[in-house]
Amino acid sequence: MIGLPWFLLAAGIAIVVLGFVLAGLPGGSSMSQRTIDPDMRDDDIVRELKRAERLPISTLVILAGFACILVSIGWRIARAVL
Repeated sequence: MIGLPWFLLAAGIAIVVLGFVLAGLPGGSSMSQRTIDPDMRDDDIVRELKRAERLPISTLVILAGFACILVSIGWRIARAVL
């Protein structure tokens, strides 16, 4: 139980690194975005705009890693204060 915050910190760092690796893979979110041109139909434009609003999986993985790191640091601070 004493070492759990350290394992959580290590897991958070590993998850953040994994998220950055996923973001750097070919075909990532920034490279696969199409531009909207005047020849597109209205439903294609709506589909592209809705796709642009979604968060890519790499961003969600990075946020989960930062959450693990934050919980680990908060846990250690709370344990030191109490």
